[in-house]
Amino acid sequence: MTDTAWKNHEQRQIELGPDTGAPDPWKAWRLTRDEDGIDWLIADQPGASANTVSEEVLEELDQILAKVEQDAPKALAIRSAKAGGFFAGADVKAFVGARDAHEVEQRMTRAHEVVDRLAKLSTPTVAVIHGYALGGGLEIALACDHRILVGDEARLGFPEVQLGLHPGLGGTARLLDLIDPLDAMQMMLTGKAKRPGEAKAIGLADALTEERHVKAAVSAVARGEFSSTKPGRLGRLRHQVTERILHADLPRRAAADRMRSQAAKQAPPQHYPAPGALVDLWERHGDDLKAMRKAEIASFAHLMTTDAAQNLIRVFFLREKMKRLTEVEAKAPRHLHVIGAGAMGGDIAAWAAWHGIKVTLADLKPEIIAQAIGRAATLYPKLGHDSAKTRDALDRLIPDPDGQGVRHADLIIEAAPERLDL
Repeated sequence: MTDTAWKNHEQRQIELGPDTGAPDPWKAWRLTRDEDGIDWLIADQPGASANTVSEEVLEELDQILAKVEQDAPKALAIRSAKAGGFFAGADVKAFVGARDAHEVEQRMTRAHEVVDRLAKLSTPTVAVIHGYALGGGLEIALACDHRILVGDEARLGFPEVQLGLHPGLGGTARLLDLIDPLDAMQMMLTGKAKRPGEAKAIGLADALTEERHVKAAVSAVARGEFSSTKPGRLGRLRHQVTERILHADLPRRAAADRMRSQAAKQAPPQHYPAPGALVDLWERHGDDLKAMRKAEIASFAHLMTTDAAQNLIRVFFLREKMKRLTEVEAKAPRHLHVIGAGAMGGDIAAWAAWHGIKVTLADLKPEIIAQAIGRAATLYPKLGHDSAKTRDALDRLIPDPDGQGVRHADLIIEAAPERLDL
């Protein structure tokens, strides 16, 4: 479903439980009980387009869980009122500039206590997820008994590795306990999110449904009649066999060495320590997930204080700032200047000229520009079978070895080889 559709119909279409109209004692959460005795816990941080897992959000969650423990419902459904999804991850702003690993460890220990409290509830719990559930948000979902994905837009993932970190709210151990260990490690090491079908296939999601069936699915959880959609018999067997093998030290060390080697090819450990730290964590504690959750805190705290993590977090916020700065109505460029006339730059220039844009094409070597224009002259007749259009496109594709087009262009694309001297 598109964002526009969510915005137009979210109150009608998203099942958020009863609205009593009573003021909520919490800023980021709303808790109500429906006529079936089911508690609906709705995350809706004020003034934000997306929910994030902050210390304040977790402290409020702790208060709510205490209330649920005292007056247990038949089930607890947790979901988001935000159109985009469940939780967009942890609030990393709280750790910008962190240099004291002991302080970070204390804060993460407290956060673990809250998520562990959710996991230990005697009341059946279900995370109802539309859109994204990333990082700390997915860790909250993993602490629930069930995960139901709504629609086909759900994305579940741990992108922490892109910030120089690994999951820090117990997610490493809970994911390894839930799905095939090799799938779990691959998911955390790459940071790639799973789509609904993939999540269901590996056992990360219990069921996929549509919005109109959400209440019925939650009611089935409350009655103890919920039928989880687990991986097939062969998938379960593979999980069991892999888990049993990797509980032994020697096979786990061998697998860890291979993971470490593969990760190093993509991210040199001296600059990106997070993948290696995650593999180390699993190699040492993969046979004792309770110990792994505890060790995860110290490992996460150490990574958070490294230059790698702090620099990657800074880059993350710079990217977010750039996104906000560029959230304007885009206008088609009238003059494009391309720097680098190799295969990529030359083809970009040729494509733009074919679509009516004036293009100046620069390169240090005039013969490279000539080759790019020659490729375009060969390509154009195949695209349009129109000699006039080919002529006009070639007229718009202008060789510019001196780079004079820079001062006149309203869009510049750099496609030069990634060589420092160049």
